[in-house]
Amino acid sequence: MRTLGVAILGLFAGLAVGFLVFSELVGRLAAQDGQVDAPWTFVIGFGPQLLAVAGAVVAVLVDQRRRNR
Repeated sequence: MRTLGVAILGLFAGLAVGFLVFSELVGRLAAQDGQVDAPWTFVIGFGPQLLAVAGAVVAVLVDQRRRNR
């Protein structure tokens, strides 16, 4: 159960970081010419979800490493 809780916590933390990072990216790209081009829309669209999964994986790995000490 602890691993599941840590994974969920990492998921939400990664999602929050993803929203912060990619909202800043959207602001900077839109400030250049007022619109965001096609390749960046896919990166911005899937970026927070990928960081959420990465956050869950990193959280579980860190928890396992701290348990084994």
